[in-house]
Amino acid sequence: MSFERLGETNRPRHVVDQILSSIGDGTLGPGERLPSEAKLAELTGVGRTSVREALAALRLMGVVETKVGNGTFVRMIPDPDAIRGEISETIQKSEEVFQLQEARAAFECGITRLAAERLNKQMLAAFEQVLDDMRSAAQVSCYEDFVKYHKAFHLLIAKSTENAVIEETELSFLKIMEQEGWRDVERQYYLPGTDEFLSESVKIHESIFHALRQKDAALAADLMQQHFERYR
Repeated sequence: MSFERLGETNRPRHVVDQILSSIGDGTLGPGERLPSEAKLAELTGVGRTSVREALAALRLMGVVETKVGNGTFVRMIPDPDAIRGEISETIQKSEEVFQLQEARAAFECGITRLAAERLNKQMLAAFEQVLDDMRSAAQVSCYEDFVKYHKAFHLLIAKSTENAVIEETELSFLKIMEQEGWRDVERQYYLPGTDEFLSESVKIHESIFHALRQKDAALAADLMQQHFERYR
């Protein structure tokens, strides 16, 4: 597989161009697995963050798909002329989304520790209700309701810290996630509207809640980190 190392170009764009070139010359075909993030970073001479942004852009364009635990695979061979005009805009969107997720992960893993230490009985009841609502929404495949309760769960973590600045910061993240561009990305990749995915998401949030209830700050933070790593 022939990849060129980075010259004076946009880093995620460079990775996208290299992958598209490999698909275009037949080196990579539909259903074939791409090299790992680490290998792509080595082959193209960029950091793994740039590789992740590039893969996010290719997912948005429908060129590749990521299967959790298995890797990233070529989904289709794109029309070069049709896709050329989309690349820059899509990369910009992927960068914004990736940076938001990165910021949320850094922030929420930290506040989850604090929430575990300060969680009170009133908040326990609120968490239990939100989880019940998430389960119900997942069971009937009501995506819009599920997303609403999913956000409510994360806001409850912020509220549990009893810190007004933390709560306002979390609200600012959630406000950004209401934007149409983010919602499109969320449904395509971070939180797809499939029965299996929604049910799995419920289990993940249940495990975080159990750690919070046990006041196991380290476990709660670790599970939150795993949550973000899974959908990175």
